[in-house]
Amino acid sequence: MKKIILLVVSLVFVATLFAGASGEAYMQYPIIGYADASDEDGGLVQGYVGIGYWGADYGFHFNFENTAGPYVPAWKINHMFKKFTLHPMVNLLVGKTAVPFVKELNPSGFANINIIEGACWNFINPSNDFMLKFDGNVKGLGWQLYTKNVNKSNVLDWDYADYGLRLDYAVAGVDVGAGLMMVGVPEGDDGMMDWAFDLGYTVAEMVKLNLQLINNDDANDDTSDMNYYFTLNYVPGFKGVTPYFGMLTYTEMEENEMFFGLNMNPTKDSVLKLEYKMYSLEDYDLNGITVENDLNADTLTLQLGFSF
Repeated sequence: MKKIILLVVSLVFVATLFAGASGEAYMQYPIIGYADASDEDGGLVQGYVGIGYWGADYGFHFNFENTAGPYVPAWKINHMFKKFTLHPMVNLLVGKTAVPFVKELNPSGFANINIIEGACWNFINPSNDFMLKFDGNVKGLGWQLYTKNVNKSNVLDWDYADYGLRLDYAVAGVDVGAGLMMVGVPEGDDGMMDWAFDLGYTVAEMVKLNLQLINNDDANDDTSDMNYYFTLNYVPGFKGVTPYFGMLTYTEMEENEMFFGLNMNPTKDSVLKLEYKMYSLEDYDLNGITVENDLNADTLTLQLGFSF
């Protein structure tokens, strides 16, 4: 009898937990030009098969990995968080999710117009991380204050906490946001601070612009730390097909990527994206010898998925 009661209580708890939640599963398939594909013409690649499940105040998402060796995990958690309401104006998030340095989209990959997910590139912006984050809204001003775990300091061979602040506001139809991140450094060293600015605006309900400016401090005053990212998409679309175009820079604006794509919804619960990406630098110089860099080869990638 006790086992039956425990089972019923467990089922009720699980049903309550997942009430109103939704999930997604997707696969990305580079048709041509991806270095980690099964061959040079394309194929499934590392991290390109994923599944996620989202509720109003929690989320979980992971990718299946291409196990290249005995010490490489077969899967990687991208998001695993729970949000708690401390006050009508203050929430607390605990777990791993997108670092809110730039505009934080829905953690669902389906919410992004393009495949590369402009809010989360490792070489420009912070990616996903474990964190404690407080957030809220005061008279239309959204704010987020956080500290994160696997911080930038670790990359630079020290381990001091990083702290960040994110602000968002909508005015005259323009979504404006800014982010600051203080990078922990040893006592006596020069402080480091990253900052970002972004905006979103739709012109005459026809063309939507998303722009991000990102400054990553490298503690070197002789170099430029600025990069940017933007997308343009045709809002009305063509019978469920939304074309888009974008560009991003990296290595202090010396190199760039351009991409063109189609974001499609063949049915209510399905997503289909086709994206072509071009790199400005496909080769690099190694001691005076030009070497082809397969990682920067032009790619054509198909993403397909469904929600449940």
